[in-house]
Amino acid sequence: MGKKKSKQIQKEAEVLGFKNLQKYTFFGQRKGGAVIKTDTKKHSFRHNMPRFLIKIIQWLESIDPSTQESDAGGGRNVTFYLLSPQAGVYIEVDDRIAGALDIPRNHVYKMDIYGQNEDSIKQIVKMVNDQWKDGIIAHLDLKKIEKKFKISSEDIIKSWNQFLT
Repeated sequence: MGKKKSKQIQKEAEVLGFKNLQKYTFFGQRKGGAVIKTDTKKHSFRHNMPRFLIKIIQWLESIDPSTQESDAGGGRNVTFYLLSPQAGVYIEVDDRIAGALDIPRNHVYKMDIYGQNEDSIKQIVKMVNDQWKDGIIAHLDLKKIEKKFKISSEDIIKSWNQFLT
């Protein structure tokens, strides 16, 4: 998709005022990823996108057909951008590899959600949490997340629990 489309989505989110909305930040790890074809239906592919993000995109597109997404970066760090004006949500997911191999358990992320209402935030958090039968918190390698994003494990857990209880 690329840097140009990502910059366009960021600018549109700013113009629409999403960056002025309440920001909710969550840190986590992937359960898996998928490489999917671009909207152009060419034989080019996007970065290895977290599965939970694909589910969020599908949910938002069902509410808002004008939902846009893109990614930028490469190598060990990729940022995914998702804007859904009608649903009132803008999401940035900073996905980083925190280990020697590019495997799901070595991917850690910081997900910033800007939203107009907490119901949308709760729905998104629920989709991410529902990847695991016993919830996301039990599957976080807090040491990897703490090291990569310089945040305490207490703050990581607190942000999830705020919307999971």
